Amino acid sequence: MRCHSAPEKKEMHFEVLDVGIVNDSLSAHQANYKENFNIWKAVYEQCMHDSLFPNAFYLGLQHNLGIGSISNQTAQNINSPITVLDTSGKSDIFDIIAVNNSANCFSKINLNKDLQDSFYKELIRSLKNAGYYSYLSDLVDTNQITFKIGTLIDIAIRADSLVSLLQRTKDSSLLIFRQILTTPGNALFVRAGMIFGFDAQFHLKRKPTPEEVGKFKNEIFIKLDDKGDKGSIQLLPDQSLKVVVNKNYTVFGQFYVFN
Repeated sequence: MRCHSAPEKKEMHFEVLDVGIVNDSLSAHQANYKENFNIWKAVYEQCMHDSLFPNAFYLGLQHNLGIGSISNQTAQNINSPITVLDTSGKSDIFDIIAVNNSANCFSKINLNKDLQDSFYKELIRSLKNAGYYSYLSDLVDTNQITFKIGTLIDIAIRADSLVSLLQRTKDSSLLIFRQILTTPGNALFVRAGMIFGFDAQFHLKRKPTPEEVGKFKNEIFIKLDDKGDKGSIQLLPDQSLKVVVNKNYTVFGQFYVFN
């Protein structure tokens, strides 16, 4: 009679996805990619007082792709709704996640037209979702509008810890996650340079009404969407409005491939 031992799990390996070739392709197909990358790189380095992490992809004001997402050339978040960032029970997110750096910037950004348009679209999108105050989205005077970012943070998945977890796990969901992760062509979003919101200052296309002056002289808080994102509106002494959008945006990302 012969005993059969269970097959050993294949040891996992990972490496960073080289950004060079991809960035060259993006620069060739997106007119302002390189300029936008360099502007945001300068913002990151001035705010963080540190160099931008290597092999960083510029993602724009991205809020659909988050750290822990698995993507390929045709799809994003293909691991949804399976995640390794479990904070339930006695789990500790910092077993998997590292905060590399963070800083409260609160600085005005020198924007080209492309980036100005990106922030403007997010401002208008947020105002349109602001319920009663959605009418303000049609009254934004863009002639002297300025944008400032809030907190900037650099966070990353601890790849060694992730591999250790996936090597020993018997959890069916994590086994599926591992299968997706190690599928050729897939890459894991492991590091992110994110901003936690921004504010916009602008005048209205008309003079504020007495009712608006009374309502906005003290900061009022608004709900921006069904996901829990919030913001605020305040009338400043020069009769301009300051709108704060407390929403997370990923600007830079680093990806690993696993096998």
